[in-house]
Parts: sequence; C-alpha cells; structure tokens
Amino acid sequence: MIRLINWHRYSKKLPASQFLLLNVALGIGHVVVVLGAGAFLPILPNVAASLGRGMPYAVWGQSDYVAAMAAAFLIARPLMRRYGARYTALGAYVLFAVAGLAVVASLSVYPLFTAARTVQGFAAGVSIAPSLALLLEQYKSHHHRTATSLWTLATFMPFSVGPALGGYFGYVLGDWRLMFAAFSAVMLVIAGVIWALTGNSARDPDAPLGRFFGLFAIFSAAALAIQELYNVAILSDMTTHTLSSWWIVLAFLLLAWLFWIANAGSETPLIRFSLFRHRNYAFGLAMLCIAFTGIQGSLVQYVLRIQSIEGYTAWHAGLLFLPIFVLSKPMSLRAHHWIHHGYDPRLLACAGAVGFAASFWWMGEYVRPTTWETLLWPQLLEGAALGLFITAMNAIILTNVPPSEQIHAVDVINTARTITAAWIIAMSDVFWDRYAASARNHLTTPDIGNAERWIAGRYPESVAPGTAWFHELGTRVTQQAGWITFNAMFHTLAVCFAAFAALIWLASARHISHRVDDLERVVESLGEDL
Repeated sequence: MIRLINWHRYSKKLPASQFLLLNVALGIGHVVVVLGAGAFLPILPNVAASLGRGMPYAVWGQSDYVAAMAAAFLIARPLMRRYGARYTALGAYVLFAVAGLAVVASLSVYPLFTAARTVQGFAAGVSIAPSLALLLEQYKSHHHRTATSLWTLATFMPFSVGPALGGYFGYVLGDWRLMFAAFSAVMLVIAGVIWALTGNSARDPDAPLGRFFGLFAIFSAAALAIQELYNVAILSDMTTHTLSSWWIVLAFLLLAWLFWIANAGSETPLIRFSLFRHRNYAFGLAMLCIAFTGIQGSLVQYVLRIQSIEGYTAWHAGLLFLPIFVLSKPMSLRAHHWIHHGYDPRLLACAGAVGFAASFWWMGEYVRPTTWETLLWPQLLEGAALGLFITAMNAIILTNVPPSEQIHAVDVINTARTITAAWIIAMSDVFWDRYAASARNHLTTPDIGNAERWIAGRYPESVAPGTAWFHELGTRVTQQAGWITFNAMFHTLAVCFAAFAALIWLASARHISHRVDDLERVVESLGEDL
C-alpha cells in the first residue's frame, strides 16, 4: 500500500523515502506521547509493587504527569516562536526520553520518581504542537489536509490502545519498566530523524519568552498545588491530614491570585481570558470539562478495579478498552463531515451524551462477576459516543471565535480538559473508596445478620468459624461491595450524561463555518488530542 502512493507528490522538498521516514517518525512520536498517559493506567498495581508503596503513590505520579502535560500546552507555542518548531520538538523528545529513563532509575527514591514523571508529562505536552507544525512544513500547501488526517490517527488512542499496550508490557512481558525503556529509545531515534531530515524552522529570536515563563511558572505551581491537594486526599480519604490540606489550599489561592494579577497586567498574557466573552466558549468548555471528568474517572476506576476486584490481569483489563478505538475515529470523521455540511453540532453532542448514558447504564446492569467477553460490547457504543461528543463539543466551544484567536482557544481547551482529567484521576479514587466503604457498612451493619446468615449457610452449626473463615468473610464482603460500587458508578454516570444531553441545548444555536480551510483542519487536529 505504501509503495502504491507517490509520496513525492506530497513532499515540498524531501525525497520520497526521506519524506515517508519523517512522516512515520513524527506519527510514532505523536502516538508515544499520547499513549504515555493511557498505557500507564493498567500497570499502576505493578508500579506500586515496584515502589514498595500503596496504590495511591503510583496514582500520584500519574496525576502529576497529566497535570504537567496540561500546563505545557500553554507554553509550547511561545517556545516555538522563539526557537522554531524543529528545536522545540527536538528538545521535547529528548527530554521525554531522559525523563522516562529517570522514572525507571528512581524507583527507590519516591520524590525523584514523581518529579521525573512530572517532567515527562511536561515534555509530552510541549511536543505535540511543534511536531504537527514540522509535519505541515514538509507538505505542499494543497496537501495539508492529508497531513492533518494522518496526524489525527492517534486520536482517542489513550482511551483504547493505551491500556492494552500497558497491559502487554506489565503482564505478557512481565516488566512494566520495559515500556519506559522502549518509549525512551523510540523518542531518541525520532529526535535523530528530525535532526537529520529537517531544516531550521521559522523563528523569532527576539520573541518575548521571559514573561511567558514567569506566568507559566506561576500557573504550573498553582495547578500542581491543587493537584497535590487531591493526591493527599487519596492518602487520607479526606478525613485526616487536615493541616496539610489547608496549607495546600492557601498556597493554591495565593498562586491563583498572583497569576490572575500578573496575567491581566501582561502585554503577552499566557491565557487570554477575553476568549470567555463568547458565550458558547465559556459554557461549552465548562460542559466539556465536567463531562470529561466522568469519562476519565470511569476509565481509571474500571481499569484498576477490574483487576483488584474481579481478578483480571493487566493485559485483559487493557484489552477490554480496545473496542473503543473501533468506532471512535470513524464517528469523529462523520461528525466533522456533518458539521461542515450544516448539521447543528448540539444535535451531535446530544447524541454523543445519550450514547455515553446508554453505554454506562449497560455497564451498570451486569450481574457481576461476568465473563470478560460480555464486557466488550458496551465499549463499542462508548467509542462511537466518544467520537461524536468530543468533535461536536469542540465545534460548539469554538462557535464564533475569530480565526485569529482559534489556535490559542484550542490550547486553552486542551489545558482545561487535560487538567480536569488529572484532578479526577485522584478524586475518582476518593469517591470510589468512600462509596465502597458505605457499601461494606450496608452489608455488615447495623446488625451482623448478613454475616451470620452467610456463615450459617456455609458451615455446620457444630463447627465454630475459625480465623480463616472470618478472613474469607471479609474478602467476600469487600468483593461484593466492589461489585455494588461498580454498578453504582456506572448508573450515576448514565444519569449525569442524560442530563448533559439536555443541558447542551442551552448553547447558542449559531454556528459559523471557518473560512480558512488549513486553519480549520489544524484546529480540529489539535482539539482532538486527548
């Protein structure tokens, strides 16, 4: 198939073989950075074991990775203006590789582990925009549509391919650290390809960067501060560490206030809050972020709890999400087609929310435990809903945003959506633990009748239950509480998305198609990076 394509027709300068190699390298680099989050989820129990700590400490590193990635979206474009797309991409890929090796090397020193994982997330966030810019630079202008189409093949992979890949390294190969070593090696090879095949990109050595970095430092510190509050909440279940939590809240409020003042007074603000004067931008972004917490939270808890409660391996838990990829991208493409031909994006977003509600309700109706094969079918519906919902919501949010502001608007969308995903990684654990504890209490209190009936039905009256029997009882109660929590979580999410399907009609009906085709395609490509 590759040989049948005349790649020379697409290339602006490079020979066909080098042009194809650069396409493959940038595509793989994009896939690796978006998989860096999703592939880590199923191996969190393995990571916790390697750290010699509980699961919350492994989750801590994951949530910091995603939070740093979110903040990095805002600084990537100023770095590109100053240093050019080539050097920005090179720096990001090399930093990602080095940080990945540092993650593996620092397992015995937990603060270094979390720091390395945070730096890796920053590098991932910085790499995306300059990599797409490099790709477009190599294509003839009338073939930019092909470039953006190839770029978006990685879309939705964190929710589908990522968990399966992580499970493969964690269970089939038996060592999750091999994934980090492989990712680092691949990124260094890609950096070499970029260095060899691309020339200097357009850049402005006099572009202001110091003020951006100051604002970025304050914003990142505020984002990580509130993230640490949620991370501490995992350890304490929001019942202890009160003093530490209050200090973190005070630090966040101070940093947020400093950022607001400094950003408002800057000639080159990191976030242009004037974007929120557009009604659909403010309303749509809030809706998207809230909905995304439900999607991300369900993914995190499903991957983790199906291993700890139902005993699935990391490999089987990861494979469970592959069906999401089957329909997510095709439905996203259809949504783009329908929107470009005048369909109301609110209708598509509503259909996506209804699809989520139906798939979550379906998942919540299983009588657990159930067979692995039967759990696959709702994921197909969830994938179709994901493709429709994300694409339509981006179109709603960007309604009437002027072309000159759309690239920055997409960066803010990605930052807001990703940072809420980071927060819910931690908070979903807190919600799960509290509901599961309530379910356990319901099964065993206010009297011990349930436990007595279970023992009476299992053991003769003449035999006194021993320690092992009470341990088995505790295990059964914990498992049953987990199944109850599973179904309660999915039923709650189904109700929430049914509400989103109704609320989305409060958005403005007016939709203006973008007049600049290249801009539209770039905006759509960046807006779908999950």
